[in-house]
Amino acid sequence: MPSMVSLKTPDNQSFQAYFAPAQSADAPGIVLIQEIFGINDSMRTLASEWSTKGFNVVVPDLFWRQEPGVVLEPRKEAEFAHGVELMQAVDQDVAAQDLEVTRAWLAEKIGHDRVGAMGYCFGGRMVVKMAADNRIRCAVSFYGVGLEQFVPDLGADTAPTQLHIAELDDYVPADVRKTLLDQAEQRQHWEAYVYPGCDHAFARPNGEHWDKAAAQKANARAQEYLSRFLTK
Repeated sequence: MPSMVSLKTPDNQSFQAYFAPAQSADAPGIVLIQEIFGINDSMRTLASEWSTKGFNVVVPDLFWRQEPGVVLEPRKEAEFAHGVELMQAVDQDVAAQDLEVTRAWLAEKIGHDRVGAMGYCFGGRMVVKMAADNRIRCAVSFYGVGLEQFVPDLGADTAPTQLHIAELDDYVPADVRKTLLDQAEQRQHWEAYVYPGCDHAFARPNGEHWDKAAAQKANARAQEYLSRFLTK
């Protein structure tokens, strides 16, 4: 059964994460990275869905240093704005350290290092930063924001990464989309897909821009990609 777990940082602080175990304790692992709304119902739903597909999934609270346990509803304007404020206040280098704590915890929990990461929006950015550290086997980024700011400078040893991009996403305009597609084409084992007619957050379960067909296609691609790198 899914449950909240406590993770410890190197300086002995603690933060919470949501853990959804697979049926098999030694199944591959996924660090699932939140949007800007905390570990809300959407992230819990996604964690459960991926656990039923055969992955041990952990979702860390990346806003714990500012507002531990915050849960926001993106359809409420004030809560959406608060999520933006929390994201803007995050020290992304420190958040990356918390993600490494999460990865290490999961690897110890499942007894091996066949761990990948998947992120959405803000998480779609942070998951590529995890790939840059090359401690995960692979990364899957759903409509990551601001990727053009650092992806062209990533080293050749960056972990394999799959990008899912919404055609109508204002955060990823045409020139940015081209940059990301070009980068994916140039890098070994990278993949990038554009979803016509879809907007940002098209894969958020029952969200405002949720597109069932596109989400199913993206999830199938992500599952094949994760399995390719995590089951060997």
